[in-house]
Amino acid sequence: FSVFLAPKGIIEDLHSKMGPMWWNNNDKARGWAMMKWKKLCYPKGMGGMGFRDLHLFNLALLGRQVWRLMTQQDTLCFKVLSAKYFPDGDVFRYKQSDKPSFTWKSIAKAVDALKDGFIWHVGDRNKIDLRRDHW
Repeated sequence: FSVFLAPKGIIEDLHSKMGPMWWNNNDKARGWAMMKWKKLCYPKGMGGMGFRDLHLFNLALLGRQVWRLMTQQDTLCFKVLSAKYFPDGDVFRYKQSDKPSFTWKSIAKAVDALKDGFIWHVGDRNKIDLRRDHW
């Protein structure tokens, strides 16, 4: 989950296997679902059970990889990925590739999901690009 984006079918299959574990009395009797799975994933303070939504959890773990690419630029992983996918060194300004690796496609999905949540500091005005930066 921390390296690859799990396909929706796999996540739905895992959710469908986790649900009966909570609602069945034993292996023979069919259980009765008292709440929707989505409602179970709400925090306890909002009326849910606090279960993890596996898709969001997967994106959060991939977001950790994005953070590492942003902060640890002396690693081999950064050097390899930046050489092919974001040559200017900014993971948020990656270029589209003809045949990206599955690892990079997964990280790029996390970048797209996290892009709106990051704040932008002006700093010393040397890194401002008025045409490409998100205002």
